[in-house]
Amino acid sequence: MPNIHVVGDACIGGGIPKSASAASAQGKACASAVANLLLGVAPGIPKLTGACYNTLAPGYAFSQVGIYQPRDGMFAEIEGGSTSPVDATARACARAKPTMRNPGTKTITADAFG
Repeated sequence: MPNIHVVGDACIGGGIPKSASAASAQGKACASAVANLLLGVAPGIPKLTGACYNTLAPGYAFSQVGIYQPRDGMFAEIEGGSTSPVDATARACARAKPTMRNPGTKTITADAFG
């Protein structure tokens, strides 16, 4: 529908994950596009990042980060993302775990509420 914008878990987004970081990126891109449309400027094509952080066991965590752009009405993953190595050492996984505790919560909350 014209002038209707759906983001986050409510959208059928294609390859972009259903994660807080992806929803936040979608919301920012949507707000920018709406502002441009109100100014009579064509919105740009956004590049969005979606990150998923997972703790599988005490001392064992990994991450997956993807970069997405709109393609044929959906988000498609483009080159440049990263995933923790499958064969990462236990030490590397344990070292990563503290940084994965709610990694984007403070940033997303500050962005949304100041």
